[in-house]
Order: sequence, then structure tokens, then C-alpha cells
Amino acid sequence: MQTYGSSVVPMIEANYEMFTVVEKTIADFFISNEKEMDFSSGRMAKMLHVSEASLSRFAKKMGYDSLQAFKVALAEELTEGT
Repeated sequence: MQTYGSSVVPMIEANYEMFTVVEKTIADFFISNEKEMDFSSGRMAKMLHVSEASLSRFAKKMGYDSLQAFKVALAEELTEGT
């Protein structure tokens, strides 16, 4: 699996077929989100109806050390795109 250095959304899309149902729910959110927003774990978990642990596992599966590192990379990508 690809890690740092690749764009976050294309990396999610490239690995989409390997995800579980819950991971696809999370992936769909990040793929469809094109603007900066509050990516707090609790808010995202409630909005997606998943656990914060699922969010953390998703970030690690994507090759990041933590959910925080994943969110930082995503926020940087969204900032660059505007």
C-alpha cells in the first residue's frame, strides 16, 4: 500500500476495493469531501455512524501513524486545491 508522498484521495481510491464496509463508508466521506471542515474524530464518528477507533484504524491502514497525521495530510491537500 502507498504511504506518505501520495495524494490522500487518490490513495484512498486506489485501495478502495480492499476496504471493509465500514472502511468504505469512511472512504466515501473523504472521497466526496472537497472542502476544509472540522475533522475532529468525535464529530466525524457521529456523522458517519462509525467509532473513533474505526477512523483510527482506517488512517493506519492508509499508511499513516495516526488519525491526526492522516487529517493533517488531508487538510494540506484540501488547502492546496483551493
